[in-house]
Amino acid sequence: MSDEPYPWVRRTSERGPAYEAFQAYLRQGPRRTITAAAEEVGISRDSAQELSSRHDWVARSIAYDQHIASAATDGIADQMASARDEDLDLASQMRGYAITMLEGFIVGRAIPPANYSQFVLAMIRLEEHAFRLKDDPKTSAIRDRVQDLLQRLDRANQT
Repeated sequence: MSDEPYPWVRRTSERGPAYEAFQAYLRQGPRRTITAAAEEVGISRDSAQELSSRHDWVARSIAYDQHIASAATDGIADQMASARDEDLDLASQMRGYAITMLEGFIVGRAIPPANYSQFVLAMIRLEEHAFRLKDDPKTSAIRDRVQDLLQRLDRANQT
């Protein structure tokens, strides 16, 4: 494998037709063959084999495939992290609202309405979903806040 950052890019030692043949080989994907690349660009199989050896087609195509797979995985990881952060932000807003309401119920010695319990359960599910997406240092602090909220809800329902 080469130390080049992007080994699938045209090399200075690679003339246009040689790079065109490599591109034909690369575009075939995981089932690529030198024979198919040779046919696509109109050269003999022996010429394509020689170009492949001279310009490391196999190693370069493996590096390209790994780059594409990594880019796709990184994109999914970024999307999951973004979704987690959005869920945690929403849950935090919901938690603040729920605590304010709960404190009002405790002071007034009133039992929260059923839809309040549904609201709290929705908030907890949202946070649980965020926890499953990625375990990070925020998790334990958020779990502690959820436990505190559940204890307050328990106390309010017992009075």
